[in-house]
Amino acid sequence: MDLFEVFPQLAQAQTRALKGRTLRLIALSGIVYDDQAFYFELSDARFWGRLQQGRVAIGVGAAKIQPDGAFPPHHPLVRYLRRQWRCDVDFFPAGYTYVLSEEREVTVVEQVDVATPYFFVLTSPQLGGAEMPDALVQAVYLMPVRRWGGRSRQGLLRIHREALGSFLEPVDWDLGVLQAQTWAKFQHTPALPETARVRPILALRGLRDLLQTEGLLTHLYSSSVRGV
Repeated sequence: MDLFEVFPQLAQAQTRALKGRTLRLIALSGIVYDDQAFYFELSDARFWGRLQQGRVAIGVGAAKIQPDGAFPPHHPLVRYLRRQWRCDVDFFPAGYTYVLSEEREVTVVEQVDVATPYFFVLTSPQLGGAEMPDALVQAVYLMPVRRWGGRSRQGLLRIHREALGSFLEPVDWDLGVLQAQTWAKFQHTPALPETARVRPILALRGLRDLLQTEGLLTHLYSSSVRGV
């Protein structure tokens, strides 16, 4: 879907990453958290990668769906979390948004609609052709938990809020090393290969870049970030 059709409030943004470009929205993601922790989902086994010596790479990322044209755009994501994660979430309306370009440059777009996602991650298309956009875009929301309603259908990784930077700092983790951290806990997961690597994927790599940008996202460590 065309990014500016879904988020027309971005059309007047005077930032190089957005202005005058053809941008395709491919995913809506939610960073889910409560007062104690952030929660990320593990990719299904059919999407695990293979490393040398037959080792498995397990992706871990934000809750994610494809956009379906609904309005507001985050409502289908709320329904997905209720159905798959068994939690009710709110939406955090920042009133501004971060844009992370393909070159990992961060810009802030202010005076946007309150329903605008917290940040956008742009990536370069992998295929060529005349129909290819300039970039592919994932929109990422902050979604505080209002209530947990039961056992999640999705394998989750719980990361203590104050340890978010420590978790995101490496490119990936040896499964055993991550399991040994007091601030990390796997929830509702099937048996995982002991030699697996756990690798943060797109939305979390974008979050890592934002955390490494001085002065940004410091409020994520505070329990004061609430939704509406």
